[in-house]
Amino acid sequence: MTETDAALATLHELLDEGLGLNPEYEDQLSSHLPMALDALQDLGADGARLHEFRRRYGAKLSSLPPALPLGTPRPAAFGRIADYPAWLAHYRTALLDIGRDALLRRELPALMQGCGGAAFHGLIRTGHALRHGHPGELAAALAYWASRHMPLAPLAAQPGAPLPLGEWLAALCALPDADAMPSRPLIAQRMADWGGREDWRALAGRLAVDELPALARSAAALYVHTADFTVLHMITANAALRQLSPWLNEPALMSFVAAAAAALLSSRAARRAVAGPLPVLVPLQDWDRLAALTLAQHNDHVIKLVAACRALDRVDPAPAWRAAAARALGV
Repeated sequence: MTETDAALATLHELLDEGLGLNPEYEDQLSSHLPMALDALQDLGADGARLHEFRRRYGAKLSSLPPALPLGTPRPAAFGRIADYPAWLAHYRTALLDIGRDALLRRELPALMQGCGGAAFHGLIRTGHALRHGHPGELAAALAYWASRHMPLAPLAAQPGAPLPLGEWLAALCALPDADAMPSRPLIAQRMADWGGREDWRALAGRLAVDELPALARSAAALYVHTADFTVLHMITANAALRQLSPWLNEPALMSFVAAAAAALLSSRAARRAVAGPLPVLVPLQDWDRLAALTLAQHNDHVIKLVAACRALDRVDPAPAWRAAAARALGV
């Protein structure tokens, strides 16, 4: 067995163990444990490093009650965190009954309508689960997504012609009273506030889905200049979206566009992106060096961001990915 195979086996063992842990801690904070473990293994961590991270991070997580049996009825509706155990049992059963591809084709259209819930963490966790192929963790990721599903208000029925990315960002950031929005502690709460505005609904859907790669690159450049926490989640969400792309159609992608519009506006940093392209200096460190620096990190957000940027750079090469990773690492 190679070192990579051994680390992947350790990852799966820890994910098995993690299925008994609460998906949140404190006040609606998403557990990053399975996502960070996956990112570490992807970046080259060995089994000892994975166990070390599990010991440190897992100390703040509580155990769930005994798992509900397979065949537990599907909850009546999305969006109740108390239903997480029932969703977990439901999705584990569905994976056994119909398999991954059929389940994703069946569930993702509806789940994507609430993809911004918990600051995109249902979507992000599902992207990680698809990378490493652990069926129990995929069920847990979908269950968390269903439990924190947060649909925004319907977009305008006739939103007008699609806008190029620059014009779309400028129009969103020019909405009146943007600076007077309520101050909320959670990203998802701020996104929901924006989603309730009629002027937002008229603009949010006017970015063509083929501009999504450009939006992701713009978010990376914006992070280089601001290190904004909400923008960080935009980058990791875009990496997850790439993982899910084989099972997504255009309406599902439009749901992500709308959530992205709300997320950008919930961050004051978004206004930095409307004056024009933000310059990015490519760091001296290559991906091998950035990965090595990340393996010594204990910050789960940094670990996830670096892995997401490297994955995005592989499918859509751009200087901003490596620059964003370097900014997160402080190099």
